Amino acid sequence: RPLSDLDQHIFIEMRKLAFFLSLFLLFSCSQKNDIRIEGELENGNGRTLHLSLLTPDGLQKLDSSVVRHNSFKFNIRQKQLADFLATDEPGFFQLSLSADNGLTTLVKCGQTVHISADANRLIRTYRVQGPEDAVLMWQLDSALAAFAQYTDTLLQIYQYYMDNDSVRSEVERRYNQATVAHQQFLRDFITKHSRSFSSMIAFYQVYNQHRFFDEKEDAELLRMLTDSLGVDYFNSQYVRYLQSRLDL
Repeated sequence: RPLSDLDQHIFIEMRKLAFFLSLFLLFSCSQKNDIRIEGELENGNGRTLHLSLLTPDGLQKLDSSVVRHNSFKFNIRQKQLADFLATDEPGFFQLSLSADNGLTTLVKCGQTVHISADANRLIRTYRVQGPEDAVLMWQLDSALAAFAQYTDTLLQIYQYYMDNDSVRSEVERRYNQATVAHQQFLRDFITKHSRSFSSMIAFYQVYNQHRFFDEKEDAELLRMLTDSLGVDYFNSQYVRYLQSRLDL
């Protein structure tokens, strides 16, 4: 029988509802795979914060944003990363205000990272809340910052007592001792977290152009790390990079 005006109205409204519901579900699903990096930057109001993805081929610029009211927020869609990352693969994301003022965090699709820092010294002051990989990256940066602060103090003492052989000798002893201790911290970190990409950063960590590990001398450690990461991320660009370094 022909639909009444009321039936036709109800039918049309139900079709509208179904259409908008499907859009909502589609939008919700896409949001679940987004990466959110947000936070607060003291002394950052009005400054431009840049977001890039660190790949074996270099930095890929993704976005930039002006810090408003000392706050920032980036929302990265999975399709923006499709050419660089697998769906379940973490990526190294760099936040920078200038070439020498930035930090790198580790996050994958569907995760949110919250960062707070002093904009004048990002790497030395930042704190992070979020997934384990991001926290591990912060632990590495914090340990390196502590090492840098200690050795900077030793350098000042060394320069002040340049003519005192005994003081200089003691400073050199303490510097070597601190270097060995930090290297051991990194080795233990890699062993404990060998299935996290943060351990790549630990292996290649550098201070004043000094590497704590050498690809040849520490090839056994690098191979263990490569094999461990390959268990979960055998198609990862980062794992392929490590394998290429082992093959040299």
